[in-house]
Amino acid sequence: MAPLIENLRETVKYFKKSPSRLHKFVETCKILGVEVGNHLHLDCVTRWSSTYQMLDTAYPYREALSSYAASNANYQWEPEKEEWDKFEVIKPLLLSLSRVTTAFSGQLYPTSNIFYPHIVSIKIALRKAMAHDDECYKKMGDAMMDKFDKYWDEPNNVMVLATILDPRYKMRYVEWCYHQMYAVGKANTEKNIVRGELDTLYEKFVAKNKQAGERASGSSAKNNCNTSTSMPLMDCEFQSFLSATSSTPSKSELRNYLDDLNEAMDPMFNLLDWWRVNAPRYPVLAMMAKRFLTVPATSVSSESTFSTGGRVLDDYRSSLKPEMVEALVCGASYIKGSHKDFNVVERDEDEEDDVENIKLPKIVDVGDNNNW
Repeated sequence: MAPLIENLRETVKYFKKSPSRLHKFVETCKILGVEVGNHLHLDCVTRWSSTYQMLDTAYPYREALSSYAASNANYQWEPEKEEWDKFEVIKPLLLSLSRVTTAFSGQLYPTSNIFYPHIVSIKIALRKAMAHDDECYKKMGDAMMDKFDKYWDEPNNVMVLATILDPRYKMRYVEWCYHQMYAVGKANTEKNIVRGELDTLYEKFVAKNKQAGERASGSSAKNNCNTSTSMPLMDCEFQSFLSATSSTPSKSELRNYLDDLNEAMDPMFNLLDWWRVNAPRYPVLAMMAKRFLTVPATSVSSESTFSTGGRVLDDYRSSLKPEMVEALVCGASYIKGSHKDFNVVERDEDEEDDVENIKLPKIVDVGDNNNW
């Protein structure tokens, strides 16, 4: 894949430097009947999501690039047909990598429940690669699985528990994932380990909630007995008993949550709103959700901020003064931040931080003449 990526990266840079080249390329697309999209994309070399987007966007133009190379001797980065064919084979795996990279670097949806499903999708994609007919793809899958298992062979049960606390997934999803990733014996073993940890944590939170309830009810009952002289003393003690027992969470709260039907897989589902509404129904689990859903899975979102400068100051724009680079980076951040809708989970393509968009010109036909 390296030659294809490098050739496409140089191709986009080649077009980026000259609007006339872009016009000529679009004209070539029109002659060949290739539909012209809005942009070509130049990736950030350290981010798989942007590299996949660059490849996927350029793929429909492979015939146009070949024709353009034949008519322009200065263009020397045409990808080979074999390279395009290889991209088509490994596209599902690259798509999984792209999605997990985008999810882990997201800033508008910080709850940790979203991460484990992406990790599972990577492992399933790698297993499919290892079973593929293409020998090169199989070797790639084997090598990537070895490295993947180095970090993820031991399940990250913090992420798993956060996923269980998402009512769209619950324990049913974890069981399904384990049977997709492991043999039956290991799948059952891993499932029992997670369920055991879940039960243990639940009991700890039950005890914690009970202690808090007893302190609150004891204080309330004492105040009531002090201010009510008409009540018998035994009635005050009985009231304290009722307050303490009524604040004890039901032992079946976890079972009820897991047995209830899963919520629909709606991409606009707001997990925090769901727990805000259902906290009275599942008070102990709501406490657990507050603890686990806020665990950060990665520091990529902050690290990506420092790679922004590399996209402003590159080999083609290397004479900018530090003050101008700072103004460009900060100004773009301020403008983008002022227009963000923090209720939107999915980011629009134009809001993608990892790629630079190279806008393609449009050709408008007027009679027999072409006007730009």
